[in-house]
This record gives sequence, structure tokens and C-alpha cells, in this order.
Amino acid sequence: MRKILMTAIIILSSLTTASSQDVVKSVKVRRQLNILSSITPEGNLNSRVIFLADQLVRNIDNRFRYEPVVVTTFVNLDNMKETSSLGRLIAENLIHELQVRGWKVFDIRLAKDIVVKPQGEFSITRDIRNIRNYYRVNSVITGTYAITSNSVIVNARIIDVKTGVVVSTGQIVLPIEDVSSLLSDRSSSGSTIRIKGEY
Repeated sequence: MRKILMTAIIILSSLTTASSQDVVKSVKVRRQLNILSSITPEGNLNSRVIFLADQLVRNIDNRFRYEPVVVTTFVNLDNMKETSSLGRLIAENLIHELQVRGWKVFDIRLAKDIVVKPQGEFSITRDIRNIRNYYRVNSVITGTYAITSNSVIVNARIIDVKTGVVVSTGQIVLPIEDVSSLLSDRSSSGSTIRIKGEY
């Protein structure tokens, strides 16, 4: 009887250990995202945009991972019709960062349905459905920046063009002294992109 009891305990113990190991294997540990440091303002901006791209990729709803995307010019949060070299540069850098991560990024400046102004690509002549249908784009990356006394806060989001739902976000803070020259050429964008979902 004692031998049977010991055998049962050993079997139960090994089953419990095996099942707990299966649970541990299924848990995915997320690595911490770090901002690379640089000694130049340009390098700091670049490393923070890399960090922003890492956040967007990490936070994305899996249905949209590596799906075709359009990136638009980032605008001033206090005046959504205003951008700057900073807003255009962030968009350009994000296009690069997402492309090197394997994303299919379309340059909307080549599209017939986008009005491209010197200040950036803002306006869609009809609505974004034309872009979605032509390029099979499922999402658009938009963003804003807010200027404070000592920094610029940048927020980015990936939006499902069909529903208007935000499927990923990211945020970075840039020291004002690193980007002040990129803010000096603020310009009006005219109109903004309208995402008309099938809500």
C-alpha cells in the first residue's frame, strides 16, 4: 500500500511539474524598450523616433501587424492645421523605421487622391476610402506634437481606416533645445486628413 501511495505521489508530482512548465512556456516576456543615447541633437531625435516606432510595433493589434500603412505629416496639437519641419521629419523617419522592420509603407505623395502641399501631405480630395481601396491600406499613422517650455511631446497613433479605431499608440518627449530650429518654420496645412470609417 505504501509503495502504491509513493508511486501515486511521484506521478502526481511529475504531472504538476510538467503542466506548470507548459504554463511558463506560454507566457511571453516583453523586453524593455530603451532609448539609445547620442551626443548630437540629430542623433537624439533619431533615437527617439526609433523608440516611437518600437512602441507602435509593440503595441499594435495583431490583425494590423505588417499590413499596408500610410504615414501622414505630424501636426501641432494646438493648431491641427499647422506643421513644421519637425512634423515632416518625424513622418519621414517613421516611414524609414517601419520599412526596415518589414512593414509595407506606401508613400501617399504618389497617390492621385492626396493633395500634396509644400508643408506636407494633408488633404484627401475625396476620402481615405479611395486610398484604402487603391492600395489595400488598412491603417494610417497620424500624430501630433505639443510644444511646452522645455520639451516637445509627440504622440503617434495607428488608426484602422475602416472603423476609425486606434489600434496602436506611442509617445516620445524631445528636449526643446534639440528641435527648436525645426519648429521655426511653422506653416499652415490647409485641411487635414479625414478618416471616414464604416462605423
